[in-house]
Amino acid sequence: MRRLNHYILSKLIHCVKFCGAFELALGGHDETEESLNPGVFRGLVDFVSSIDSAMEAHLKSATVFKGTSKTIQNELLDCMLEVTRETIVQQLRSTDYLAFESDDTTDVSTKTQSVLVFRFIDGNSKVVERFHCFSYLKDSSADRISAAILNELNLILPERRGKEKLIAQSYDGASVMRGASGGVKKLIRELYPNAHYLHCYAHQLNLIMEQAALKISRVRMFSKELGGISAFFSRSPKRTEVLDSGKKNTKRVCNSLELHQSSYQYNSRTQR
Repeated sequence: MRRLNHYILSKLIHCVKFCGAFELALGGHDETEESLNPGVFRGLVDFVSSIDSAMEAHLKSATVFKGTSKTIQNELLDCMLEVTRETIVQQLRSTDYLAFESDDTTDVSTKTQSVLVFRFIDGNSKVVERFHCFSYLKDSSADRISAAILNELNLILPERRGKEKLIAQSYDGASVMRGASGGVKKLIRELYPNAHYLHCYAHQLNLIMEQAALKISRVRMFSKELGGISAFFSRSPKRTEVLDSGKKNTKRVCNSLELHQSSYQYNSRTQR
């Protein structure tokens, strides 16, 4: 029985890995047994059961652990995240030198997150970049950002030797990040003296392209008008309500067009 459970669990993990490899959402809008579109994960599990008798028998007879619920999906994702993170931490600890880059971003719930990415040279002398984590921030002050970064660094590099091999830190050019007296780079270097600051080259290129584009009058006017549209709706709840209503109507039209198009494509393929 234990071997069978291990086999079933491995198949479920493979389905989750498939979704992750192709950046597909696991869940569907309706994951009931009667649903015609239960989501990619459930669809994969059903497909595996159609070609695997053990999986088919499990789905039909399981009463305690079936493995298709949202809770199980999330737990599998959490476990895979922990395994991946442990592997990355071991890589970071085994390398001779490493650097990190960090930036702030806002998610769909308007919460500020600090993104931490590491770069190092692996055993094959290749530069490797690894995403490490998101950290939620209460505000974007230098103290908050540096505390979030230092918390992760202390977990990864607990020994004194580890503090010496951190040789670079990279951010955008904001004053809160590069400030010489109270910026994030200064606070990091107090504990990691070899972590020299580098202004992110991608951010520099972005600034150059932005300034170059604004020299074109039509582009400059387009940017101002585009920003004005956002301001027009955000300053009035009534306007926002009208916009949301229009979005719902547009979505219904698009869905009907997609349904018509898919039906047409199906007929055109089957009537050849």
